[in-house]
Amino acid sequence: MRLILIAASLALVAAPLAHAQSKDAGESPRHSCKKPGEFPNPKLASDNQLRQYTKDYTAYTECIRKFAIDEQKAAEPHIKASNEAITEYNAAVKAYNDELERRKQK
Repeated sequence: MRLILIAASLALVAAPLAHAQSKDAGESPRHSCKKPGEFPNPKLASDNQLRQYTKDYTAYTECIRKFAIDEQKAAEPHIKASNEAITEYNAAVKAYNDELERRKQK
């Protein structure tokens, strides 16, 4: 009986979560950083070509880094809300299970 109640509780919680996932399952944000081409052959490339590649590579890696940091900052409120919901869920399940145990003891 207890297992059925837990399964039913999980189903009630999982349904809204599945809906939320499908709603947000669209395209992930993509960066617009321009990746440099192949590393120039040091034997054939001029110093200017090597410097330009280094400049392009540095700009690319800084752009990627900024994108990642910005995305992490944007996700922070969602992560916090998710963690709070998980804490609340765990507390509710514990209270429910504790009540079942208490009633069993009677």
